[in-house]
Amino acid sequence: MLAFIEDYMKEIHKIFILAFYAIFMVALATTKDVDHTADAANYEEIFLNNDSPIVELATEPTYIYLSRIVLAMGGTIGTMFLIYALISIPAKLLALYKMSYPYIFTALIIYIPIYFEVQDLIQIRAAAAATFLFFSIFTIVKKQYVKTALLLICATLFHYSALCYLPFLIIGNRKLNRTARMIVAGLLPLCFGIYFLKLDFFSFLPSSIFGKLDFYKETSELGGWDEIEPPYLNVYFLAKCVVLYLCLYYYDTVTEKIPSAPILINLFASSMLFLLVMATIPVIAGRISDIYGIVDCIVMTFCLYLITPAHYVRIAITIAGLYMLLHNMLFTEYFT
Repeated sequence: MLAFIEDYMKEIHKIFILAFYAIFMVALATTKDVDHTADAANYEEIFLNNDSPIVELATEPTYIYLSRIVLAMGGTIGTMFLIYALISIPAKLLALYKMSYPYIFTALIIYIPIYFEVQDLIQIRAAAAATFLFFSIFTIVKKQYVKTALLLICATLFHYSALCYLPFLIIGNRKLNRTARMIVAGLLPLCFGIYFLKLDFFSFLPSSIFGKLDFYKETSELGGWDEIEPPYLNVYFLAKCVVLYLCLYYYDTVTEKIPSAPILINLFASSMLFLLVMATIPVIAGRISDIYGIVDCIVMTFCLYLITPAHYVRIAITIAGLYMLLHNMLFTEYFT
């Protein structure tokens, strides 16, 4: 509802509402039901057994050392949830406000049912990492590479999947020329072909290169993780494909209005391409796709610059957000 009136709202009112959202989201993430929220019980197990050699090997150092400090001070797993929520949610809302201005509430229609639910409530380490990666987009645009590297290091300490941002540290915010845009447009159907043929991209790499990757692959082959949902059956994924082609077709218009659009579009496209190409290792496909795809909520607002009247765009985005809200709450194993 706020998205449909945000063009007429004063900025101070938007800020107060966002502050309320931040408090409510932090409270929700802190008090979630451990027994009925995916991954929460695993986080509690790691929290209580943080000195186990296996846990130390498989878990990022930030979670290990924070667990030890919290336990030493008599805290519980709820304290850990609060710490991660405070690291992730307020800063992420601030970054969203700056990057999606003036369409923050339209962006939240996508952020809340997808990335708040999947990351801030479920994958809390990835959520904290994504916060640092969000801010690295600002430094990449400003060509502040030392700050970007420091933010990437901080993100990696919270979740190792943040290393997948390294290519964007090199590519930066360079605009794609016409040929590059055509290549990106052609990669999407090509990656769909790889997905349908079930080609294993990682079979071409020596098994010794990525030890943890081998573990994920073996586990997925043994049925340790479910296959990713077929993207061609996911309405939201198909909507993203449409938005990508719109952004590529009107690339000059979008990049003229939004300085950070080149890197945001690159991340947006990468989230879809990696999900398709890495489908043989579902856990990796999902993690990297989510790390890249958190910019969805910003890129979706680009359509407001391209299509008139704007309320048609907001209706379409609202439908996509409601679809994912129902999908994640009712048809996944995130909540039981």
